Amino acid sequence: MTQLTDRNLMDAYLAGENGAFEALVRRHGAAVLGYLVKMTHNKDHAEDSFQETFQKVHEHAATFTGDNLKPWLFKIATNTAIGNWRKEKKHAAVSLSVPVGCPDGEHCPTLESTLPANTPQPHEKLQLDEQRRTVRAALDKLPEKQRAALILNYYHKLTYHQIAESLDCSVNTVKTHIFRALKKMAALLPNPAGGIE
Repeated sequence: MTQLTDRNLMDAYLAGENGAFEALVRRHGAAVLGYLVKMTHNKDHAEDSFQETFQKVHEHAATFTGDNLKPWLFKIATNTAIGNWRKEKKHAAVSLSVPVGCPDGEHCPTLESTLPANTPQPHEKLQLDEQRRTVRAALDKLPEKQRAALILNYYHKLTYHQIAESLDCSVNTVKTHIFRALKKMAALLPNPAGGIE
């Protein structure tokens, strides 16, 4: 089945061949999950959104009209991630310093103290981790569509046309999203010349 196109696999799936859907998940699953991890910055949330994405692909398979499944998949994944993010935003955040499991009223551990301690890492790994956190924090400050466009372009190498299809907008809107995202990222991120030592 690996030599079949996305269209062939989708047609086979619609004809009742369940193995075709599995082949589509194998073909595109890693990219979709990677995208969702970058969008949500939370592996558990990304995995939930991944399951929802492919559930929606199953439910709406008959509406797929193109030849390349990737833009349609990323459109569903983007809408799922944004929808889940908006639902989460409505829930109150839990502080890591709030006491939990306090049976005796005196020895009350905080949620923070129950998390595993970070093990010391080499200097280079610490520097790279800090840079990743800085980039993630800057990405989180971008509006949803700008963040999605930038991630799809930079990490997943989708063309502007594919991103437009994924985000349900024009190619010019994608260009604007990416331009504004890069401009905002440049303002938020430290100057590489005077960056982290």
